[in-house]
Amino acid sequence: MDSFKPFHEIMCIDKQHLFLTKMGGKKIDLASHHQSISSIKLHTGVPQTVRGQFDIARNMAVYFFFFYSLGSELQLKTYSVIEHALRIKANRQDLMLRQLLVLANDKNWLRDSGFRHIEEPDPGNSYCASLVKTLPQLRNESAHGVPPLVWDCIGHIEKCADLVNQLFARPRKSR
Repeated sequence: MDSFKPFHEIMCIDKQHLFLTKMGGKKIDLASHHQSISSIKLHTGVPQTVRGQFDIARNMAVYFFFFYSLGSELQLKTYSVIEHALRIKANRQDLMLRQLLVLANDKNWLRDSGFRHIEEPDPGNSYCASLVKTLPQLRNESAHGVPPLVWDCIGHIEKCADLVNQLFARPRKSR
């Protein structure tokens, strides 16, 4: 169970990370953690309101180092950023996340090849098709008190960025 952090521990790595390091062997340090997060960006073609909410998620990811339990809230934030971006792209405030993902797949806004974690993208976009079921389910579980075990928040930030970046055209580079 989480407890309120004493003042002298506020700037220390959360003890849960140290425990998970012993179990999983992956060490986390603040400088590399921050560098990893700062390298994940939305391009300038993404509307500013979405980029602002995404930066809130990135800041949450940084503070995850100090407070492990923030990871589940970070996941929830990435789902809301995705939903917000989909609503803007679709220009439909009335649709829910599942409906927006169906629309995104129907309109070919999303491609498996647009996700960095997919080593061999399926031309049929099976990963994108699976998001219609999995994203709303994960979002609902997070929103209704089923906090997941978060080994690494970077993957959530990357997937959010990869999905959102596909929705909006990248500005052309000026010559």
